[in-house]
Amino acid sequence: MRITQGMLNQQMLYDLENGMTRISQLENQVSTGKRINSPADDPIGATFVMRYNSDIAYYQQYQSNVTAAQGWLNYTDTTMSQAQQVVMRARDLAVQGASDTMSASDRQSLTAEVDQLYQQLVTIGNSQYNGQYIFNGQQTNVAPYSMTAAESDTTDTGSILYDVGDGIQLNVNTPGNDFFGAPGADDNAFSLLKQLSDALNDNNGQAVSDLLDKFDSRLNQMQAAEASVGARVNRTQFQQTRLSDLLNNYNTLLAGVDDTDMAQAITNLTTAQSVQQAALQVGARIITPTLVDFLK
Repeated sequence: MRITQGMLNQQMLYDLENGMTRISQLENQVSTGKRINSPADDPIGATFVMRYNSDIAYYQQYQSNVTAAQGWLNYTDTTMSQAQQVVMRARDLAVQGASDTMSASDRQSLTAEVDQLYQQLVTIGNSQYNGQYIFNGQQTNVAPYSMTAAESDTTDTGSILYDVGDGIQLNVNTPGNDFFGAPGADDNAFSLLKQLSDALNDNNGQAVSDLLDKFDSRLNQMQAAEASVGARVNRTQFQQTRLSDLLNNYNTLLAGVDDTDMAQAITNLTTAQSVQQAALQVGARIITPTLVDFLK
């Protein structure tokens, strides 16, 4: 086979182009820290990268849902604690008002504070998290309690569910009637405050005393509801840990396929650059001869 100058030139250009492609690939690996920057770099590896990235995005969404659920539950827990403080203060006032040593004027002075506690309890009952009323079930855009007749209001019982794992849904809300008491219940928190205010205003110590057991009943149920919220908070923490472990595993798998071995990549890049420089020097000698040079 006769080797012509054109064939030499063509082969040299082909080798130089391959060398530049290799250098470009290695430079991308070093600059991005990723071994696979396009499917052509490693078709099989690229398939695994796509799969792992999809799995990571999938569990990150669950992780985001868990964080949102935790926020709702933590806010509910804080709000419930505030409500119980109001009811406990009202009970303390009831204990004072039930004493035989209290005069009519003394009881009258307690009435004003009880009325303020009623207003504060309604405000707490209408608490919002991220613009959503937390005690009105799925009717999160509607305030559950009126300022003047909260003891007669019925709250929605629908559940607010968050997907926090494969096949796992967590209910984050507590209907107001389950926490403050249903309308007409003897221990409805709003009704108790109204009754306490009326009894104090009427200077009826016995009526005030009769309310104490009802206050205790409501506080017990409030504490039970808050304990349920606390249990769900703990569950979100466990689920958050599980999801973090899963994501760590997938990120490790992804790194094993996609991350660049920087030391090796730099060594390969340096070698490729040296080879390319030598190829250019050899190529200069190949291209230099002309017809005049052969005629000499």
